[in-house]
Amino acid sequence: MTSAQQSSQRSRRNLLILLVVVLFFALLWWAWWFFVGRGRVESNDAYVTGNIIPVPAQAVGTIRRVYVENTQRVHAGQLLAAVQGDRSRLAMTAAAAHLGSTVRKVRQEFAKVEELRQEIRAQDLQVQKLQEDLQRYRQAEQSGSVAAIRISNTQKDIASLQAKIQAQKAHLAAVSALVDHTTLQSNPQVQAAVTAFAQSYIDWLRREVRAPVSGYIAQRAVQAGQRVHPGERLFSIVPLQPLWVVANIKETEMAEVRPGQRVTLESYYYGSSVSYHGIVQGLLPGAGSAFSILPPENATGNYIHIVERVPVRISLPAKELARYPLRPGLSMVVKIHVSDHHTQSVLQPLTQTPVSGYETSLYASDLRKAMHAAEKIIQNNAGQKIPKS
Repeated sequence: MTSAQQSSQRSRRNLLILLVVVLFFALLWWAWWFFVGRGRVESNDAYVTGNIIPVPAQAVGTIRRVYVENTQRVHAGQLLAAVQGDRSRLAMTAAAAHLGSTVRKVRQEFAKVEELRQEIRAQDLQVQKLQEDLQRYRQAEQSGSVAAIRISNTQKDIASLQAKIQAQKAHLAAVSALVDHTTLQSNPQVQAAVTAFAQSYIDWLRREVRAPVSGYIAQRAVQAGQRVHPGERLFSIVPLQPLWVVANIKETEMAEVRPGQRVTLESYYYGSSVSYHGIVQGLLPGAGSAFSILPPENATGNYIHIVERVPVRISLPAKELARYPLRPGLSMVVKIHVSDHHTQSVLQPLTQTPVSGYETSLYASDLRKAMHAAEKIIQNNAGQKIPKS
């Protein structure tokens, strides 16, 4: 056998070996896909998500002191920053003075109503006396002991007094309109002044910026001496529980994804040595492009079609997070086990509000404190008890 024939034979043998190896790996991949791969959907377009709570200024003023720094752990109610309280205190003092003045003014109106009633009662008695005198004068006129001019003058006095009584009743109606069916505390003028005082009192209380929830400080955007206004974000607080993952799955792989399916997750933060075991909570009601600032307009037909992605919410177990903490924004690799067929409809998500709820009790007592302070001002300016109108 010549060297050329030997070389050709070796080439055919090498090609055959290569073909066998390729077929082996193809068969191996097919077996993996058939038994494992086709039963799950995998994506690395997934990110840890959590609640990032902004902490805004509640009152206008200049920052006097900042008490916390980024990455610091804070507890609900902890003081984060303080606003210089001069302006808010002056506003509260002015509102307190206005409330006290209004209470005294309403007291005068109640007293005026009582004064007018007594005047009308006295004038009614005077009319009654003149009418009795007139009757006696008419009886005495027959004997000539009373002049006719006296009877005439008495009649005019009665008419004049009755006109004054009608004017006083009209005045009484005007004054009573301000206090009818009210007490000093329930009078609309006092209530308006109480509302203004309570608002200024709450503004004064909220010169202190406190943490609404427990978590870690991020995005500190305030410095001592900085002037702030209500609604301006000063800090962000990030609680690291609860966290969840939003995985953006291709629409071509979504057909079998259902709430309740098991999910295996790995983070780039810890690598493949740490796995998390979540559950599909639900599917967002729209592809990512539907919620973008500028949604696509494809009606013209002049566009490049791309495969859309649907955000899928996946839970992260609290125990695993406690052992291996994560942070919002970290990348994840998710493997959804779509072979779990004992799941429910995509229209029945498992997502629920946490047992503790999304709430804060930080501001719960502010209004109560304000109303208590207003009640003290009313009592200090109420004087003697005013009867109901």
